[in-house]
Amino acid sequence: MAESIVNYARKVSEEGLTRGTWGNISVRDGGYIYITPSGFPYDKLTPKHITVVNGEGKKVYGELTPSSELPLHIEIYETRADIHAIIHTHPVYSTIVSVTLKEIPPIVEDAVMILGEWLFVSEYALPGTEELARNAVKALGNNHCVFLRNHGLVTVGENLQEAFTATLVAEKTAQIYIEALRVGTVSILPDEHAKLLREKYLKSYRQK
Repeated sequence: MAESIVNYARKVSEEGLTRGTWGNISVRDGGYIYITPSGFPYDKLTPKHITVVNGEGKKVYGELTPSSELPLHIEIYETRADIHAIIHTHPVYSTIVSVTLKEIPPIVEDAVMILGEWLFVSEYALPGTEELARNAVKALGNNHCVFLRNHGLVTVGENLQEAFTATLVAEKTAQIYIEALRVGTVSILPDEHAKLLREKYLKSYRQK
């Protein structure tokens, strides 16, 4: 479990999805949450640095302090039984969305399938707070990504592969939407088609 988190932390860093010690990754396994430590650079991260906490956030393993965004991870896991992995990053275009928009409509098929029909920006709250966690969960709904107001991006999945794919697709979609708005009128998928695409992914298309 810890090794998988380290591997995906490196992928996040290699893709330029975060800088320095910002961002965090977790996996839920049974009643425990494995999460990256607070303020620790991804390029120096090893499995021994991963912290393990119980469902209430009490540390049960590890010498380092868990990520300051632990309340966010706990809130998502408590709300979404289908979610077992969370990745929080600060990619450029997703962060632009977080400071300029309220939502991204259904504009491209892969985003609709993997992320959700309409993608929302949460209300602002200070990092690491219960308020931020509640706001994020409200805006996330049943989607697989949420943009944190003036902050960054959170993606979720059944596993780290799905959450990481969601991160890449969310950032690509944010870039497409921003560039499309600069050009002019944006074509939006019909709601009924977006609904069908999302259902297809959830029921039969996603990788297990």
